[in-house]
Order: sequence, then C-alpha cells, then structure tokens
Amino acid sequence: MRLEEKKISSAARERVRAAGDGVFRPYSGPGGLKQEIVETGRAHPRLTKVMSIGKSLKGQDILAVKVTKDARKTRDGGRPAVLYASNQHAREWITPEMTRRLLHHYLDQYGRNTEITKVVDTTELWFVLSANPDGYDFTHADPANRMWRKNLRDNNGDGRITAGDGVDLNRNFAYKWGYDNEGSSPDPGDETFRGRGPSSEPETRALDAFEKRIGFEYGINYHSAAELILLYGDRKSVV
Repeated sequence: MRLEEKKISSAARERVRAAGDGVFRPYSGPGGLKQEIVETGRAHPRLTKVMSIGKSLKGQDILAVKVTKDARKTRDGGRPAVLYASNQHAREWITPEMTRRLLHHYLDQYGRNTEITKVVDTTELWFVLSANPDGYDFTHADPANRMWRKNLRDNNGDGRITAGDGVDLNRNFAYKWGYDNEGSSPDPGDETFRGRGPSSEPETRALDAFEKRIGFEYGINYHSAAELILLYGDRKSVV
C-alpha cells in the first residue's frame, strides 16, 4: 500500500471512530442499552411493558419492550402484534441503534401524530434491541473483537473465546436446521457455524419461544449486510 493510501485509510478510520463516539454502546453496564430499556419503561408506564424473554449463554436478560395503549394491563398478544428484532450478529452495531430509535419514535410521537397514535392504540409493537447481548458486549470489550459475529459458545471448552468458538444464532433455528452446508456450516470455526444441533443456544430458544407465545402477525429481523430483503415463513416475516 502506498503512503498516500495509508493516510487515506487512517483518516477514514478516524472519521468512523469519531462518528460513532457517544452513539454505539454496550448492552450491559452503566449507560448501556439494557439500562436505557429499563429507564424507557419507567418513563412511559402506560405505553410500555419491559420483560425478559430469556437468558443469554452468559446469563444476561434478553429484554423486550412492548409498546401499546395500556401495555401493562392488556394481555400479551391480545392485539395484532409486530416484532422488531436486531443484533443477532454481534458486530452489526447499527441494528440495535435502528431499533432503539424506532422505539423512541413511536413513544415520542404518541399523542402528537395521529397515525402513530392509532397504531399504538390498536396494535402491539415489540422491540428486542439485542438478541445476542453477550456477543454484542464482546465486540465492545476490545477493538480486536470488533468483527465478532456469533454468540460466546466456547466450542472447544478451553475457557477462552477464540476464532473457533461461537455459534451463528441466525443459523441455529430448528426450522430446516442443517439443510445444507452452503447456507450454514458444520465447522465450529466458520462464521456461519450453525451449532451442534437445532436450537442448541439459549438465545435461539428464548427468541423462538417468545415468537410462538405472542403469535406475531409480522416480524422483521434487522441485519446490516448484503442489502437484501428476505421474506420467509407462513406469516409475513422479513430478515
């Protein structure tokens, strides 16, 4: 690489770092996404209900926010429900930020915007900002971990999380698990490793059980790669 190109590359990295300062933060810890979710629930007691849909591999609560009129009084799934989920892939930082902003958009515009008020009054909007909180925190812990994709399953049991570890949670669902070795991999070291078995990961089981319990009319699973809209399932779902 020429010196000129090195300077451009370095400058670009600095711009990216500066742009993300104060925006992207971990899930756990002071000022993290988990704290914001809890505080948002407290600030909007009539419109929100915060609940844990299950635990991550490391024991963190995977929090979901229900947004609807009289959220804590109405039965979960009692109104037509939509799921906005994000961050199954740890390194895709923009996805929890998108979901977080959408959550606040609905809450901030309620009572001001007629259309949004009607949506909130008549449907249930559910937000799961991070479906992979362990992996997401891992990408924030050290710059060397920034591009980590999977959860923190210690595949070889050596007590360390290294390149051969982790399960791609988006390839771990039971539906057509292991259909081929093209869309997912049986190799623990691969970025698309699907796990030792269908729904082997607690994060997968938590999200799957939650979706079945609520019975969503529509769901969107945000990702930040490939620039694709993928539709699947009997119901309208987007990946």
